[in-house]
Amino acid sequence: MMLFQFGLWGLLGCGEKSSDSGLDNTSEPVSATLRLLSVINGQAISDVTVSSVTESSLTDQSGRATVSVDGNSTYQLRATDDASMDHLYQGSAGTDDFEVVGFLVDRSTTNAVFSMMGISQDNNNGIVVAALDNPDLTPAIGASADLENNDEPFIFGASGMPAAGNTIVQGGGSFVFFPNVPVGEWTLNTVGTNETTCHAYPSGTDTFTVSVEADSVSVVVFSCF
Repeated sequence: MMLFQFGLWGLLGCGEKSSDSGLDNTSEPVSATLRLLSVINGQAISDVTVSSVTESSLTDQSGRATVSVDGNSTYQLRATDDASMDHLYQGSAGTDDFEVVGFLVDRSTTNAVFSMMGISQDNNNGIVVAALDNPDLTPAIGASADLENNDEPFIFGASGMPAAGNTIVQGGGSFVFFPNVPVGEWTLNTVGTNETTCHAYPSGTDTFTVSVEADSVSVVVFSCF
């Protein structure tokens, strides 16, 4: 179970928070860096293709690949690797360059966790992951996420085991998983705790329209403050 705890608890983090908070679609392109680490040992993964709408790049020895995305707009960074589903990291860019850190989860680990939950993932559907972090990347305890037309969310609880639910708990992971999401665009809503609001990283709001593809993992990180 340590593999599942390390890999899925650490699935996604974010770099320094952008100071921009609005999306007005008037900005120049910004640089988006995706850093990929191994789900098994935390080592950087090189030679993975990372693509935006306009360009692609291979991760280097540090696990980083940088591509351009539109400023003040939603973005998608696609990580493609033979052993994994495509991972689609999504969020809302501002006017500053930013970095997202992700753990690429292989198919065998994904299948094992879903089996523990009694879930059979349909390859014609996708998976959505909502990451709910504090600014220091610790789990935002008490924050929750809901996905339109999905009633099967699960988290990793304090025991290190997957459990049904959509609210981050003390001692658990910071991610809410939604299996078997049909292809299309769906509304992902978040609720913060202790008077906080969770913002789609780095410059969005508490609601995000997530794009889902067949046999893929769509990951949206929220910073709660």
